[in-house]
Amino acid sequence: MPSRSLPSRPDLTQLRLQAKEMRRAQRSGSPSAAARILTQHPRLRGRAFRDAQQAMLSLADAQLVVAREYGFDTWIALKRHVAISRRLVHMRTHPGFAGAVAAFDRGDLEGLRGLIAHDPTLARARGVLEPPFGYFSGATLLHHVAGNPLRVPLPANVVELAAFLIEAGAEVNARTLSPTNGVTTMDLVLTSQHASEAGVSPALIDLLLAHGARLDLLAPDVLHGSLSNHATRAAERLIELGAEVDLCAAAALGRMDRLRDAFDPAGKLKTPVRRGTETLSERDAIGLAMLFAYVNGRREAVDFLLEKDGNWNMIGVNNGTALHRAAGAGDRAMVERLVAKGADLGDRNNPFNATPLSWADHGGKTEVFHWMRTNVPVDIHDAVCFGLLDQVRARIAERPDCVNEALDQWQIPRATPLHFAAHTRSAAILTLLLDAGALPNTLAGDGRTALDIADARGAFEVAKRLAARGGVRAADL
Repeated sequence: MPSRSLPSRPDLTQLRLQAKEMRRAQRSGSPSAAARILTQHPRLRGRAFRDAQQAMLSLADAQLVVAREYGFDTWIALKRHVAISRRLVHMRTHPGFAGAVAAFDRGDLEGLRGLIAHDPTLARARGVLEPPFGYFSGATLLHHVAGNPLRVPLPANVVELAAFLIEAGAEVNARTLSPTNGVTTMDLVLTSQHASEAGVSPALIDLLLAHGARLDLLAPDVLHGSLSNHATRAAERLIELGAEVDLCAAAALGRMDRLRDAFDPAGKLKTPVRRGTETLSERDAIGLAMLFAYVNGRREAVDFLLEKDGNWNMIGVNNGTALHRAAGAGDRAMVERLVAKGADLGDRNNPFNATPLSWADHGGKTEVFHWMRTNVPVDIHDAVCFGLLDQVRARIAERPDCVNEALDQWQIPRATPLHFAAHTRSAAILTLLLDAGALPNTLAGDGRTALDIADARGAFEVAKRLAARGGVRAADL
């Protein structure tokens, strides 16, 4: 999860200035700058604090750190995002676009036909041009046929509407103008639960293919996008067109004959599972297939796969492991099974840097949350975040040095429990941590001390106690 958020209209000049300022701060020995570098720069991540302070940091290095703080892998990717965002800011929605979308939503084919006859440019016009910009920015009318964004229900004659738009000149392979990764109409149809549940996915796929839409049926994971998004009808049509049913697809579709046949008499996989260019290990493949089965509600497939030796901490079906998904759904029975199987309770490998316990809390699943906090060891970061004093004391008793352990939690990178005592305004837990040896001036990965965080959160009692124990702001280190 990014530690900083771009404004809706980012300015590259300001971003370059941020990188230059960070480089100057690092050269002057700033601990805050060093903490940010250690968190974000791949060459220095995990190194000693002094290494970051003494490194010969180029401007390109500083730009990379800034880019990663905003959630981009490279400075070039950030520049591209800014350039496209600026382009979108200066684009204007076609004056007839909103009316055409309204006619589309009503299923008013004759009304849409009349609008485009009056102004044929509408067929290729771009809309959805208001910031903040996302995957659907710059969509054409044809992009709307999959029900994005959250256009439910689809008009009953959506296939006829799509055929008319193509006949009127819509570009079948046009991509949206997302600053990160534009998508085609085919991409949207293949991953549309709305279109699948409405039963129109097969006809839309066929229509798009008949007019030149690009689709690689030989890609090893061609079915995975559909089956990650509950677009079952789309996946079934791809199979009819020749897509291969691999282990994950068999699990997601509940095809038990194919699932059982994927293993030899000794219980070993007959054929490796590939995702993109990667070939998965057998344990990873089984774990991923189980996740696909669980997300798609295929309980018999889940039961079958859980009897095998799998990696139950796999991700890859949108966000989270199976334990995250079960906790977030309030599925206590599945949570208990996965915990018994050794699933990682502290897994934070998702865009939110959140554990399964956090997912249960966020989803309001109080029964699962209570069961987990009562029956499994809650790590100290979560225990602090949720005010679980008994669990905080238990973790300190087991391993006293955990009070200074740093990891990515929620929106704060490389945070210690003390940072989250400040974030949650918990003066009592803060005192407990300090008494146990928590260092008051450790810097989080975003360059802030606990006192900085307390100030930002308006935690006056926490700030007072920190100051009394030697806590200072990062600017004063």
